Amino acid sequence: MGDIIGIGATWLGNLELGAVATVGAFFAALAGIGLTLAQLHFFRRQLQLEALIQIMDSNREIVSLGFEHPHVWHALSAEDGVVLAEEALARRRYLQLWTNHMQVIWAAWRLGLVSGSEWQAYRLDLAEFLRSPVLQAHWASVARYYPREFQRLVNRLRRSGSGDA
Repeated sequence: MGDIIGIGATWLGNLELGAVATVGAFFAALAGIGLTLAQLHFFRRQLQLEALIQIMDSNREIVSLGFEHPHVWHALSAEDGVVLAEEALARRRYLQLWTNHMQVIWAAWRLGLVSGSEWQAYRLDLAEFLRSPVLQAHWASVARYYPREFQRLVNRLRRSGSGDA
């Protein structure tokens, strides 16, 4: 053991003060980079959690609006009948809220704020939602206002009828 300490002391004794400072600065920089990477990891996880909270909050608000105003909730079903112009406008706006909500979910996934398994669950939900003839008709009238990649996703989901598109 004494030989090892002696070798270490000899090695350190042969180093100049500048070299020791350089090695120390190198290790301090590595520690700083490690700390920064850890902080970025935790920041990304916080952003992902915030995105999920926002998506769930938005979903809750849209559903609550439907419960408070049953005539807009029924906009999701394909019921025929006489609809007043005011109700038709409210229904169209409600369908637009759902369409925008779907686009927000897609954008969160594209930004990496939604994990793969969460995205698969959302895709299944979107595919189920897109089975509604009323929403399909609405999508046909507004699709051109959305990003092309989102349009492709929605059209694949509409054709497949499942989240496997």
